[in-house]
Amino acid sequence: MGPKQKTQKRPPWTDEKGTPMCPTLPDSDQPIRALVLSSVYPSARQPRHGLFVEERIRHLAELARIRVVSPVAWQKSLGNGFCTQEERQGIQIHHPRFWYLPRFQKEWDGALMARSVRSTVQRLAQEEPIDLIDAHFVWPEGFAALRLGQELGVPVCVTLRGTLEWLAEDPARKDQMAQVVREADQLIAVSEPLAQRALDLGADASRVTVVTNGVDIERFQLRSKEQARKSLGLKTDAQWVVSVGHLSERKGFQDLIGIMGHLLATHPNTNLCIVGGGGAEGDNTEQLKSQAQEAGVAHKVHFLGPRSPEDVARALAAADVFALASRYEGCPNVLLEALASGRPVVASNVGEIPRLVTQAGGLVYGQANDRDALLRGLREVLNTEWDPHGVRASVVQRTWHRTAQEVLEIWSRALHHATAKKAKPAATTTTNTP
Repeated sequence: MGPKQKTQKRPPWTDEKGTPMCPTLPDSDQPIRALVLSSVYPSARQPRHGLFVEERIRHLAELARIRVVSPVAWQKSLGNGFCTQEERQGIQIHHPRFWYLPRFQKEWDGALMARSVRSTVQRLAQEEPIDLIDAHFVWPEGFAALRLGQELGVPVCVTLRGTLEWLAEDPARKDQMAQVVREADQLIAVSEPLAQRALDLGADASRVTVVTNGVDIERFQLRSKEQARKSLGLKTDAQWVVSVGHLSERKGFQDLIGIMGHLLATHPNTNLCIVGGGGAEGDNTEQLKSQAQEAGVAHKVHFLGPRSPEDVARALAAADVFALASRYEGCPNVLLEALASGRPVVASNVGEIPRLVTQAGGLVYGQANDRDALLRGLREVLNTEWDPHGVRASVVQRTWHRTAQEVLEIWSRALHHATAKKAKPAATTTTNTP
């Protein structure tokens, strides 16, 4: 018997006959070969860091050829356990060290990131051509991507996320961030306000497209509240307000704890469950616990710490209402996940939230730091009967697959424009002769 023939795996972007099922390179039937640049991406060391980026890329990998460069801050790469390359969801992830100055000269970060990842990007380009760079966040990734794109002669797409709101207020970075939104071939804004912010910074409206995040409707679905609560050790006969996110001041957990005493006056059986831990923006867990203790509501505030995506799904299913009191957001995934779980939401009026929450899905209150409005919103939602199926229906079409298809169309647009620009004949100068 001869050696067993190895079956060649069909590329996911083709049908059974090998025909591409998605946008391809101009004048070619080959899939787009994209290099993703994002320092916010899950890894073996930080498995919950940037799951919203990975979800989009994971679905794009079914439609295009993807490699990821995720720089790691040099001080976090010290010690055992740091690896320069790994594979997640079948995608190659490369981790060059990001050399920069902590807390100082932040206007240098974009150029320093470009220098830090250049050798990795050049090596990957030699192994297989790169057609396009997909950068997540304007700063510093977007600035670095512009430099790398110029060196490789490929277009650059930049995704605008929530950090743009406050980073662009920094005089040391604003001019360079404005350069990114003016010069990137395509801009993908995860919310309408971010798209407008890009226009304010000088972006061409024809190059700005709003593409919201998606939601995993298989993981986040209708479940039994009682079973979810039992699995997490939560009281089954209480009312639960659940909030999820990195424990930083920006997420507004201090506001939820701050109104608990007033909420208990009208809803004495209510408890607050906070899921999450420290992140890139800091960790105020101890301050929040001290606040709850000083306010006399510590017995009503439960900190579950950082949890797996599956546990987050259980926590959302355990909720009577999901609360998000963020100071600023782009397109918060956890809000979509709560709605997909059939749970009504009370959320601050920031980012894309007003366009995500319909009357069937909950309530958007006023300014992010308006505790009175937050309190009124929680009372109203807790006093209302909600149809879980109706809540879920408000977001069930916002799948990650749809998001990936929309992004792929934008990539294709950038490549076609770049090809047309290269094909355009150079202007010639004629001289009149006597």
